[in-house]
Amino acid sequence: MRTQIILLITLLNFIAMKSQEILKFKVIGGYQFAEGYAIQNNEPFVFAQAGQLTGSWHWEFENGNVGNTHINGATANRVSANDENQLFGTMKINMFELEGTAPDQDLLFLSYSAQKFIIEGSKVIIEVSGKFMGGTGKYEKARGWLTVTSINGFFEDGKGEIYLGNTPEITDTDVRQWTEDYFKATQSGDAMIWADSFADNAYINDPYGSTIPNSKEDIIKIGKDFMAAFKTAGLYPDYIYVKGLIATSKWTGKGITNDGKEATFHGINVTTYNEYGKIVSHIGYWNPEEIIVK
Repeated sequence: MRTQIILLITLLNFIAMKSQEILKFKVIGGYQFAEGYAIQNNEPFVFAQAGQLTGSWHWEFENGNVGNTHINGATANRVSANDENQLFGTMKINMFELEGTAPDQDLLFLSYSAQKFIIEGSKVIIEVSGKFMGGTGKYEKARGWLTVTSINGFFEDGKGEIYLGNTPEITDTDVRQWTEDYFKATQSGDAMIWADSFADNAYINDPYGSTIPNSKEDIIKIGKDFMAAFKTAGLYPDYIYVKGLIATSKWTGKGITNDGKEATFHGINVTTYNEYGKIVSHIGYWNPEEIIVK
């Protein structure tokens, strides 16, 4: 009976996954303020603007679908002399232009905010992270993410994923298994296997305070650099606590250095997953200077 129940659960999970669609894409484009309201205060310098946003984007999906769309949005930004620069807003993307459907049939909604806002003379560099928040028609239940880095309103490095279909039911058991799989990846000795634990837009700060990677290639390099310091090494969980899609883990690191000595170290991870079991945020609290070598 227990075996039949496990098989049924596995089948239901498989059916649920098949009812979903993951659309990976690249996008280039531009945007500008259409009309807005601005405030400027020169003591100290403060500039704030809010208003409408318009633009045109070119999409290339992994499934071969290619096309152009217009975007319209509401946005606000604030620039100050002490580098407290902010930008955030919402956006409507006219996906019906790409899908070839009736106007307003397929709309995609995006909520976004700036992760970096840098002004270098006449150049304004903005790194934006966005989340898809549903839409209409085909995109009614859309979820997913988008990242772009624009220079003076134009970008050519946009990428992301759109998830269509019902949201899968995630249990604490699923998140615990993903976390155990992550620790097995650290023990594999293969930086590619370890890097595959992360989503393409993952935020990684491990150890806390270290350089944050900006791409999958950067993530792979972190794994290779760490593994190069040992003949063998891995993290072994002492305790895993799961709350929703977040797992907090206490672990012990064990390894053999290149000169044959035993190394041990300890730390805590706070890891957040997406609904497909990929890590979207990972913070590791440990100190490389406290590795004990005997």
